[in-house]
Amino acid sequence: MKPMVSICCAAYNQEQFIGKTLDGFLAQTVDFPIEILIHDDASTDQTPMIIRDYAERYPEMIKPILQTENQYSKGVAIDPTFNYSRAEGRYIALCEGDDYWCDPMKLQRQVDYMQSHPDCTFCFTNGYIHDVNEQRPDREFIPYYEKERSAFAPADRTYTAGEMCELTFVPTASFLFPSAVLDMLPRSYWDRHCPHGDLKLRLFCAAAGYGYYQHAFTCMYRENVAGGAMSQWSADGAAKVYQRSESVAQMLADVDEFSKKKYTDQVGRFRDWYLYVMLWNAPERSAAKDVELGRIYRSLSVKQRMTFHLKHLLPRTFIDAVKRIAVQSNNQ
Repeated sequence: MKPMVSICCAAYNQEQFIGKTLDGFLAQTVDFPIEILIHDDASTDQTPMIIRDYAERYPEMIKPILQTENQYSKGVAIDPTFNYSRAEGRYIALCEGDDYWCDPMKLQRQVDYMQSHPDCTFCFTNGYIHDVNEQRPDREFIPYYEKERSAFAPADRTYTAGEMCELTFVPTASFLFPSAVLDMLPRSYWDRHCPHGDLKLRLFCAAAGYGYYQHAFTCMYRENVAGGAMSQWSADGAAKVYQRSESVAQMLADVDEFSKKKYTDQVGRFRDWYLYVMLWNAPERSAAKDVELGRIYRSLSVKQRMTFHLKHLLPRTFIDAVKRIAVQSNNQ
């Protein structure tokens, strides 16, 4: 019997966490079959051994790929390349190897809604954030920033792609979407690289129909995990920040095109933030002469413009060094 849900999990050097992640999948109380597609990207710790042990105990359910050469470092998108392509489920759920599900009814509730609303193309829930450094107490994931509270209500509701842009982050471990929606996505989704893959996925999925938020706390996101994307990005120099923001700005332009510009105002405001980050991290002051970056520059206050020019008079290596010191200080 084919699975109803394919759980896709990308893992790398997560020996401390991967057992609890897999236990969260196995603890789901469902009235349908599931499969667990886990991809280990050539971990150098005990992660592959732990995955192999679980796969031997649950061979009908857990289907691993254990790489011997790291694929992410080659620019390969892990889930789209290695997990989506072998998913047999009607729906796909995501959870990375350092997060976990804490609600055994997560999948059943989400699938029940999606089954009764076939026009829904994306479903998500709330979750918790746990600081592995224990510098902050556990907290609710949504809204990630207090300023976004007005865009969020603690109740079940639908979201358009435009409304999804008003929530900067939602827990990837809560994602559920029909596998058929992948065939609806435009070529730009697959051809253009964007390091914020979870953001890209939820916006394009919602643009293909609509998103649905279930007010439940189903998962735990671990913050400040060594080697995690957020930890790495916080220490990036200006050049990498500029490139990453540029790719997100392009992705948002693609979302606007895919949704036939129905949500241009909301998508545009979200995109302007990434253009703003690009402006501040541009390699040259002449970036302010670019058509789009120039529009952002003209919206700055006089004080901000002066700061912008001063920043570009200082050596870039000095600014990046100061940033790295600040990040290291915050992590201690």
